Amino acid sequence: MSCIGSDEDGTILEQIIGVVLDISQNGLLIESIQEVESANLSLMASTKENSLIEIKGKVADCRKASSGKFRTGILLQGTHEEKVRFIKELVQSYHCQKK
Repeated sequence: MSCIGSDEDGTILEQIIGVVLDISQNGLLIESIQEVESANLSLMASTKENSLIEIKGKVADCRKASSGKFRTGILLQGTHEEKVRFIKELVQSYHCQKK
C-alpha cells in the first residue's frame, strides 16, 4: 500500500510504502519502515485488474514495534459505500496475489 501524507492545506509532506497487517470496515493497520508523521493520508493500492483505488484516511496512532518498524492505525474517511468498496477491492487484490 502506498500512502501520501499531507498537511491541512493539502501540501504533500511524505510518501510511505506499507504492508497492511489488519483491516476492518472503518480502518486498517499498516507496517512501514518509516514513521508516519502526517495526520492526513491518501491511501492507494492496485486492484486485481491493475487499476488504482484510493481513499482518504486519518492517522489514529503510530508506534514503533519491537521489530523496529512502525505500525500505524488509520481511520478511513468517506461514505460507508466508499469505505466498503475500497476494503473489498483491497481484499480481492490480496487473494489474487496469493494464488
